[in-house]
Amino acid sequence: MVQVPPPPPTGFADHASAAEDREAGDGPAPSIAEGLSAALFQSVVEALPVGTALLRDGVIVHANATLAGQIGETIDTLIGSPLTSYLTPADALAVQKVVEGAIALHGGVPVRRIAHIRHISGSERVYSLRFSPLDNGPHPLLVVITRDMTAQVAAENALRAAEGKYRAIFENAVEGIYQSTPDGTYLDVNPALARIYGYASPAELIAHFTDIASQLYVDGTKRGEFQRLMRETGEVRDFTAEVWRCDGHTIWITENARCVRGPDNEVLYYEGTVEDITAQRQSQETMRLLGKVFTSIAEGIVLLERDLTVRTVNPAFEAMTGLLRQDMEGRPARLFASGLHENDFLATVAAEVDRAGLWRGEIWGERREGPPYSGEMTVTAVRTRAGETTHYVAAITDITKRKRDEEHIRFQANFDMLTHLPNRHLIMDRLEQAMHQAQRTGRQVCVMFLDLDRFKQINDSYGHSAGDEVLKLTARRLRNCVRISDSVGRLGGDEFIVILSNVEDQHAGAYIAEKILYSLSEPFPIGGTEVFCIPSVGITYFPDHGETAPDLLRNADVAMYHAKQGGERRYAIFTPDMARRSLALLTMESDLRHALARDEFELHFQPKVRADLTLIGAEALIRWRHPEKGLINPGDFIPLAEESGLILPIGRWTLREACDRVMSWRAEGLTIPSVSVNVSPRQFQDQTLVETVRQILVETGLEPEALDLEITETVMTGDVEHAVGTLRALKDLGVTLSIDDFGTGYSSLNYLKTFPIDTLKIDQTFVRDVLHSGKDAAIVSTIIALARNLGFSVVAEGVEEIEQAEFLGSRDCQNFQGFLYSRPLPPAEFTTFLRTAKLETATPPDLVPSIAPGP
Repeated sequence: MVQVPPPPPTGFADHASAAEDREAGDGPAPSIAEGLSAALFQSVVEALPVGTALLRDGVIVHANATLAGQIGETIDTLIGSPLTSYLTPADALAVQKVVEGAIALHGGVPVRRIAHIRHISGSERVYSLRFSPLDNGPHPLLVVITRDMTAQVAAENALRAAEGKYRAIFENAVEGIYQSTPDGTYLDVNPALARIYGYASPAELIAHFTDIASQLYVDGTKRGEFQRLMRETGEVRDFTAEVWRCDGHTIWITENARCVRGPDNEVLYYEGTVEDITAQRQSQETMRLLGKVFTSIAEGIVLLERDLTVRTVNPAFEAMTGLLRQDMEGRPARLFASGLHENDFLATVAAEVDRAGLWRGEIWGERREGPPYSGEMTVTAVRTRAGETTHYVAAITDITKRKRDEEHIRFQANFDMLTHLPNRHLIMDRLEQAMHQAQRTGRQVCVMFLDLDRFKQINDSYGHSAGDEVLKLTARRLRNCVRISDSVGRLGGDEFIVILSNVEDQHAGAYIAEKILYSLSEPFPIGGTEVFCIPSVGITYFPDHGETAPDLLRNADVAMYHAKQGGERRYAIFTPDMARRSLALLTMESDLRHALARDEFELHFQPKVRADLTLIGAEALIRWRHPEKGLINPGDFIPLAEESGLILPIGRWTLREACDRVMSWRAEGLTIPSVSVNVSPRQFQDQTLVETVRQILVETGLEPEALDLEITETVMTGDVEHAVGTLRALKDLGVTLSIDDFGTGYSSLNYLKTFPIDTLKIDQTFVRDVLHSGKDAAIVSTIIALARNLGFSVVAEGVEEIEQAEFLGSRDCQNFQGFLYSRPLPPAEFTTFLRTAKLETATPPDLVPSIAPGP
C-alpha cells in the first residue's frame, strides 16, 4: 500500500488555512481582528478577564478557560453541560427563563442577571451574567459573559493547562489512510480511518461502503467534485467535506489524495489521507463568534504589544473614548488623562501584571473630546506556554455615572436638597466637632435654633413652591450673617440651626441674632409680591447650657419657644427656668388634648350695650375649668391650642355652644340680639370654616344675622385674596363680621377698604388711658372717624369708667363693652343679669351705674 505523505497540520491556529477557507466561502467573515493569527486571536479572547460561554438550548457548546476556572471544571466537562447545573437552584430558574427567551431576545438589548456559581470545591461566588444573542432560529446561540464580583478572576493557569491539553491532543492525532477505486469502493483502510468514521475495524468499514458518493458524503455532489479534481490535476489538496459516521452523526474531514496510475497511465486507484477536522471547524466557528464577542462586548478592550504600543481596540473602547482604532494601532497607548496619572503609570501597571498576572484599579481615562472619564481597568497578560508575556489585554469600564451617583448619594446623606445646607445628620456632627475643639481651647460654642414665624401661612396661601423659595432665600441670608468658620444647617421644615464655634463670651449669640433678625426682616420677593417671615431665635452655649449636642439643641428649642412668646424681642438665651416652664406647657398641652372629651370647657358671656343702655349683643368667651388648677384664662391656653392645632376642634365647640346657648335663652323668653364668637387666625385658614358655620347655623336654628364673627387684623397679612374670599363667603351666609382689637395689628387701609366688615372693635389698650393720654385719645378718635367714613359701626372694649363712656360718646362711639356694664359671666349668672339688669332704651346716662357693673 502506497503511503501518501501527510500535509502540514491545519489546526485551530492555522491562520493561512482560515484565510483560504474564507476565499472558498466557508471561512469566517473579515473582522476587527483581521491580520492577527488565529492562535493569537484565540489567546486574546481566552485571556479576557471575564468568563465567556456559548449556549445552545441552555447547553454549553463552548467555554473559555476563565469560566472553567470560575466553576472549577475543565472545558471538556463544561461542554455539553447545562449552564444551570453550576448555579444555585434559585438562580438556575431565573437563568433558564433567559435561555428559553433567546428567540425573543434576538435583536434586543443584552440581558444581565446576578447569579451564584458553585465552584467544584463547594464554595459559591457571585457573578454578573450577561446574555447576548448571536444568531436566530429554532436553536439560537447565546453568548454569556460572566464577571466575578467578589474576587479577581485568576484564570491564567486554567487557560495554559487547557491550551496545552488541546495542543497535545492535536499533535498526537493519527491520520486515516485509504485506497479506493475511482468508482467509489474502498480497497484498504487503516485503523485510524476506521476510528474516524466510527467503525470497529478496517474490515467492517470496507464491507460497509459500496458507494462512497452516496454513503459517505452528506452532500453527494462532493464526490463528483473530488473525481473532477483527480481527473484534471491528478491530486486533491485540503479537500473539505461533511461526512456520515457509522453512528449516524456527521463530521468534517479534510482529504489529501493522488491518483495511482498503471503502466498505461490508467487510474488504478486513489490513495489519500483523511483528518477529522470537526474540532477545527467548530473552533473556526467559535473564533468567528468570539470575534463577535470582542466587537460587541460592552467593556472597552485594548490589546497592547509587549512594548505597550496598541495592537487593536474594540468598538466599545472607540465609543467610550472617541479615539479611533486606526489612529491608535501601532502607536504608544493613550489610555490615561494627561496630568492625572504619572507619566510611567502604564509601565508600572505592566510590571505588576508581569509579576502577579493581573492588575485592577480605577483610572482617569482620556477622551478625544471632553473631560476625562472615571474608569475601572483590569489588565491581564497573554503568555506563551513557556510563560513569556507577549501581549497585554486591558478591559476598561466607564464608571463616571456610577461615581456621580455615589457622590449624589453622599450629598443626599449629608445635605438638605432644597437649601444645600448641611442636614440634621451633618450639622449635629459639626456641632460635636465644635464642642470637642472648645474643650481643647477653653472657649465656648453658641447654638442658635431658628423657627420662621408664619411660614405655614405662606405655604398655605401661596403654595409650596413659594415656601421653598422662602427657605432657599433664608438659607442664603443666614450664611451671609456668619463667619466662614461657623455652620448653618437645616433641621427640617422651617427650622434652622446656626453654630458659632470658638466664641469668647455670651455676647456673640445676641449680636448674631440681631444681625439675623435684621437680615430676615427684609421682605422676601415671591411671585411678584413680597412676604414677611421673621424668625424666632433660641440661643444656648456650650458648656453652660448642655454637655451634649442633643441637650444644647433641645434647650435652644426651648429658648426659641419663649422668644416666640416674648413679643418684640424675637430672640432669647436659655435659662433653667425656661425648661421648667416648657415642661409645664407640655403638661398643659397633654391636659388640653383631653379637655374637650372631659367637658372641661365652658363659655362666659359679656354684654355689649349702646349708650342708651340697649342690649345689642353679647360676646362668648371660652374658659377652661381644669380639674386641678381651676379656671384657666384663655391667654394661657389659646396660644398653645393655636400652635398644636387643637384650636380647630375647640373653635367648632365654641361656635356651636354659643349658638345653642342663645337659642336656649330665647326659649326662656330672654332675647339676645346677637352673639359674637372669636375666630382665631388658624381657624380662619381652615378650608372648612365657611361650611362649618353654615352647618352649625342650620343645626342650631340661629338666624345668620344674629351671629357676629370676630377676626383679628392678622388675616390681612397673609393671602389677601384668600382672606377676602373667605370673608365674602361668610357674608353670603348672612352673618356679621367684626375686626377685634383694631389698631394693635398690621392694619392696611388699602386692604381694609376691600374687606366686607361690619364693625371695628377698639382695643381696650387705647380705651384704658383715653382720659389721660393725648395719643390714645387721638388714636381712638381716628378709629371712630375712620369707621364712620367707611360705613362701619364701632364698639369700644374695656370700658370701665363712666367718664370713658362719656368721652367715647362725645366722639360719636355709641356701643360699649366692659366691666362698667358687666364682667364676663357664666351662663347661669348671665341669665340672672338678663333678668335683673333692667336695660331700658330711654335710660339716661346718669343711671348707667344701676346696670350692676362687674367687679
